[in-house]
Amino acid sequence: MAKTNAATRRDDETLSSGDVPDQTVTQVGKAVARILKLRQSLEEHMATAQTEEERQSLAEEVESAAVEAIGDNGLTVTQYNQVIAAAQADSELEQRVLSACRAA
Repeated sequence: MAKTNAATRRDDETLSSGDVPDQTVTQVGKAVARILKLRQSLEEHMATAQTEEERQSLAEEVESAAVEAIGDNGLTVTQYNQVIAAAQADSELEQRVLSACRAA
């Protein structure tokens, strides 16, 4: 049976470290690095937001920027989420993603 790659997997299939090419891990790592910076910025701005509307607007901006960060790294949100979910279940993949994030 042929192996499918991360780009063609269905949402309900689980990836393992061996299923995810180094290039994809690098792309996810770079996206994670940007998203972490966005979340940090969000937390700082949330502290000064005066209203619930301001907080909601900030959260929407960060979510949009996160989707953009994922796309800028050549991934779909589904691909990104698949790799992140797999990394939570596979310590080897988690370490690969964390190393890529640190290198970004």
